[in-house]
Amino acid sequence: MSMLRISTILLFIGLICASCTLSEEEAREKFDAIVAESNACNDVSECVYASAGCPLGCVVAVNSARQTEVEEEARALIEDYERGGRSCAYDCAVPGPLECIGGRCQEGASP
Repeated sequence: MSMLRISTILLFIGLICASCTLSEEEAREKFDAIVAESNACNDVSECVYASAGCPLGCVVAVNSARQTEVEEEARALIEDYERGGRSCAYDCAVPGPLECIGGRCQEGASP
């Protein structure tokens, strides 16, 4: 097989693989759904911050029983996002205090 043909095939495979990765919007939508399923609380003592990462945000408030799962899902989504050759980075601010409002863990107002 000629080198040109091999190069063309590899380029085609690369284009197919790039289109199979998540866009930033898709990754955020999926992560938002995971967080929505993971942030139920009855008391603020059940709430913790889970690490996320670019492009999903720095941290999210979740139920402590779901923290590890949320962080693993974040890593998987970020890996899928980056598989297409994308990357991002940003600085994170210190999050505010946690609150349990309306049965959901969330970041409270900073003092």
